Amino acid sequence: MQKMIHYVLLVSVSTLLLGNAVIARAQSVELATKAEKVIEVVDKGAKSKKLMPAEKMLPGDEVTYTLTYVNKTAKPAERVVITNPLPRHTRYKEGSAAGEGADITYSVDGGKTFATPDKLTMTVKDKSGQDITRPAAAQDYTHVRWLLRQNVAPGRSGTVRFGAVIL
Repeated sequence: MQKMIHYVLLVSVSTLLLGNAVIARAQSVELATKAEKVIEVVDKGAKSKKLMPAEKMLPGDEVTYTLTYVNKTAKPAERVVITNPLPRHTRYKEGSAAGEGADITYSVDGGKTFATPDKLTMTVKDKSGQDITRPAAAQDYTHVRWLLRQNVAPGRSGTVRFGAVIL
C-alpha cells in the first residue's frame, strides 16, 4: 500500500510539472514545482511544522506544493497567471494557498471558471434527486490560480504555494 501511494504522488508531481510547463512557456516564465511532506516536530515541548522531501506519503499526510517562477527573458513578463490542478488522490487544504502580490482564485469545475471562495458554488442532487446549489467547500476545488498583480522583471523570481492532503 505504501508503494502505491508513493507512486501516485510521484505521478501527480510529474503531472504538475508538465501542466505548468505549458503555462510558463506561454508567459515567458519558467516554473519549477517542489512537493514536500509536512511533518510535526516537538522540540522542548513546543510543536512546530517542518517541510521534508515527499518520499513516502500515506493517506492523511499533508503535502505542500511550492511553485517557483522566474522570468528568463530580457523583457518584463506581464499579466502572469499560474494555474495548478490539484493532484489526483489529494484534497486541497483550506487556507493554504499563498503568493505574495498575487490574487488567488479557485475552480470547482475542472479549471473552466475561477472565483474567490465566497463566490464558488456547486450544484448537487439532494435526497429526492432535485438539483440544489450550495456554497463550494475547499474539498470541491479542482484547481488553484494565482494572478500576479505586478509584472515580473527580467531575471526576477518568486514563489506561490498550496497545501493538499493525501486521500
